[in-house]
Amino acid sequence: MRPTSLRADPSGTRPRWAARGRHPTITTVADSLVMVNGLPGAGKSTLAPRLARALAATSLSKDAVKEALAFATPTDLHGAIGAIAMDVVWRLAARAAGVVVVDSWWFRPRDLGFARAGLQVAGADQVVEVWCDTPLDVARRRYDARRRHAVHDDHRDMAHEWAVWASQGVPLGIAPVVRVDTTSPVDIDELAAQVARLLT
Repeated sequence: MRPTSLRADPSGTRPRWAARGRHPTITTVADSLVMVNGLPGAGKSTLAPRLARALAATSLSKDAVKEALAFATPTDLHGAIGAIAMDVVWRLAARAAGVVVVDSWWFRPRDLGFARAGLQVAGADQVVEVWCDTPLDVARRRYDARRRHAVHDDHRDMAHEWAVWASQGVPLGIAPVVRVDTTSPVDIDELAAQVARLLT
C-alpha cells in the first residue's frame, strides 16, 4: 500500500486530509511526515525519538513544545497552550527538510479536522501514521504513574476524558497506518523499514 500523496495528482483529486490551497505563509515544506499517535500512556514519547533516529529524521513533540511554552507563559494562559503548541509543531515541520516525525495524541472525534489543517501547513509530500497499540489497562497504568508538568492537567483528563478516549481512541486514518504493539520493546529497525517502504 502506497502512502497518501500530499501533492495534487493529475486528476485533480486531493488526499483525504487536504483542505483547498496551501497555507499562504509557508514557503518550504517537509518531504515526508510520520505521525506517531495513540492513547495517552501508549508509549508515543518513547517510540517517536527512537523512530526518528532510525529514519535519520527530525523529531518534534507537541508535549515538549507545550512544556517549553508553559515555562515562558503566565499560569492563567496555560489553557490556551495546547492548540498553540500544536500550531508551532506544524510550522516547524514545514521548515524541516527530509523526514519529520511528530508525536501527539490525536483523538479522532476531536482532532481530525485540526490534523488535516496541520498537514496542510506542513505540506509534506508523503504521510504515514504510526499507531501505538497498547491494551487499555496498560495505557491507564502508565498514565496514572507518570509525573509531568502541570500544564498537561493529567488529573483532569483522567477524571473527565479517559472513558471517552478509551472507547473511541482509534487512528486518524487519513494516511496509511502502521500498528505497533508498544506493550513490550519495539524492534525499531523493523518499524523504520516498514515506514520507509511506505514513504517511497
